[in-house]
Amino acid sequence: MIANVAQVANVKAVLTLGALEETVIVSGATEIIQTQATSVAATLGTKQIASLPVVGRGAFELVGYMPGVATTTGSLRDGTVNGLPQSAVNITLDGMNIQDNYAKSWDGMFTRVSPRLDAVEEVTISTAAQGADMGSQGAAQVRFVTRSGTNKFQGSAYFYYRRDWMNTNTWFNLYRNVDAVTGKPTDKPRLFQDQPGGRIGGPIWKDKAFFFFNYEWVSSPAPTPPTAPS
Repeated sequence: MIANVAQVANVKAVLTLGALEETVIVSGATEIIQTQATSVAATLGTKQIASLPVVGRGAFELVGYMPGVATTTGSLRDGTVNGLPQSAVNITLDGMNIQDNYAKSWDGMFTRVSPRLDAVEEVTISTAAQGADMGSQGAAQVRFVTRSGTNKFQGSAYFYYRRDWMNTNTWFNLYRNVDAVTGKPTDKPRLFQDQPGGRIGGPIWKDKAFFFFNYEWVSSPAPTPPTAPS
């Protein structure tokens, strides 16, 4: 077709279908700014709970890994959260307070009910700007949530076995507590502990009802030397 200057041209444009193109962007990063809540919180899930090393099997020891928690003697019972007094800490299990409330003002980092590792689904500590549901209960919130059953049967079992013959003697017994008569080091401290346990959970009625059971038992007998009556 030839287009002349100052002349009207009739152009027939034909459109054809193009190929369908889509772009999918997968983002796995956490948002830098939390836009849905004002509280400052950190949560440990089941995978982290099972992986972190703790003394014994008490889930409360996990609180020591949380940001803002500090201890002066190495014991979490003497710890504080963001430097606040222990009376400002509120510890709950499934929404119920489990502290010794008679001694909360000086022993607030202690629980009467000790959550167990296999029975805990997650632990969350929030240290600032609490929501309306927690505003009057404490400046620092430590919340434990117990496990529940699912549509899949799951469980675990364990047995901890400890005896003194498995351990070497202590440094103090070898070099300081030497028997004055024999001149030999003091015997190793007696150690006897059995700790079996396990958990199981699953469906009772799929998608409607579930069950969860956790059992733990500790046997650690120790001799008590007799004392003469005064």
